[in-house]
Amino acid sequence: MRRKLRFRGIKKTPKNLEKELLANSKRLADDPSLVIPRCLEEVKKPPFAKLEKRLNKVLRHKDDPEKLIKLAGKGDQLVRAYAAAISLSASGTLPYLTTAELPMGVISFALRGKVEKEKLIGLQHFGDPDLRLLAYWDMAREEGMHVYSTEKNLFCSISRPIAPDEYVSEMLATMPYKVTNGSCGHEGRPAVLLRWVSANKEIRVCAECAGEVNTAHYLMSRVAADDPLDDIEVTVDHAYSGDAPECKGDFSTPQSLIESYLQGDLGDAGLISAHIKEKGDWMRSRGQVYVLGSECYGKNGDAFLSALKGSDLERTALRAVIAKGAPIVSDQNQAGKVISEIWGTYELEMLVAVSDEDTASNVMKMKELTPGQMLAEANRLIQERHVLRALPNFVPLGTLGQLADSLARAHKVGGTPAMLRLIEKADKQHLSRAVCYAFLEAIGEGQSRKWQFSNEERDYGVHLSTHARVMVSSSGDEYAQALSSLLTDSGSGESAVKAP
Repeated sequence: MRRKLRFRGIKKTPKNLEKELLANSKRLADDPSLVIPRCLEEVKKPPFAKLEKRLNKVLRHKDDPEKLIKLAGKGDQLVRAYAAAISLSASGTLPYLTTAELPMGVISFALRGKVEKEKLIGLQHFGDPDLRLLAYWDMAREEGMHVYSTEKNLFCSISRPIAPDEYVSEMLATMPYKVTNGSCGHEGRPAVLLRWVSANKEIRVCAECAGEVNTAHYLMSRVAADDPLDDIEVTVDHAYSGDAPECKGDFSTPQSLIESYLQGDLGDAGLISAHIKEKGDWMRSRGQVYVLGSECYGKNGDAFLSALKGSDLERTALRAVIAKGAPIVSDQNQAGKVISEIWGTYELEMLVAVSDEDTASNVMKMKELTPGQMLAEANRLIQERHVLRALPNFVPLGTLGQLADSLARAHKVGGTPAMLRLIEKADKQHLSRAVCYAFLEAIGEGQSRKWQFSNEERDYGVHLSTHARVMVSSSGDEYAQALSSLLTDSGSGESAVKAP
């Protein structure tokens, strides 16, 4: 959690910043005790007695900038930083500053003496509780203490973490989430649950509210210690509903996930999501079970399918997986998402369920399609085959016969959109245009598109539409007779003869 510095060049000091840094310098020169953290424990030997004595020695020269610069070149680093900090007000001017790049932005400060840059920044910007803490990291680690930085004060505990009330109040009041009494208020939902041990506080943030922020790191962001997070206990609150035995069982957030969260590799939302995934894997490992979000249906596949949002085709595909006794655990109730999650394992079974083995094998080669598109294509191909098998075959038809037959078959297989695409591509001959209009009339699209045809083409099309309507709705001999009648009434001279 300690901030790393990247240094930049020298720049002229803006007047407002010069005023601020000189004010901080004078404040420290007037009261060196500000540099000493207030101890939160009763101890026999004051932990900062030596430091306080050294600071008072430096203070004797608070009006001598040259002497202060010399003192900033030897001895304890924090004492050096103090001498350098109060030398600013002693000199009364800051013509130039250098800069360092921190996570919160670029910070300007004055180089004085031989002092570690973090301590220079921490004391020169003593009014900033985040920057102030930079001066105390080494002390906290070397002495095994916890140093707390609040808006106005510094506190420390020697033997264990003891969060002061002032620190706790400030951090809870400025949390990145809207919470009341430590909770976002959305009970019953998966949530990250933090226990702030020394503060005796619990913070609960549900998955809906959680973001990329890491609340544990936020709460301890103004604590310097060897392990600032040793005061935080982390769990994920997540339970499945349902009374079936398959829905029960003890599952704890894996320690590896908690460690990743405490190291800052996961945010609140990431921890909840990772926990749910791990728990889902654990549920699947125990055998047949069906889960959608927080709802567990045990082995009741029918209830699981009824709760899904999706098409009948998608349910048919998933029913084939359920028939194998395979467990399905998903964090959403969208059938398409569930199918995508198990596709790599059960794609063949699902494709066969909506088509047949040959069709499934062919569609599986269409890698450019999504799982949902593959299911739709497999089902379309098998439906097309069933439709076309019910229609007669003819000896080679003439131009008009081919057009009428194609339009009728297109509508049977692909509906109105498929037929309209063929009409757009049809030739512009008078009889062809009349046949096209006949089929538009047959499916109720004539009036909306009549402006595309001449009066004669429309009149002829209306005359032929009776036969087109029969072709669209029939099969077998009735279909063949309707095509033959259409060609006869068109006056084209063509005929429709069934193939032997």
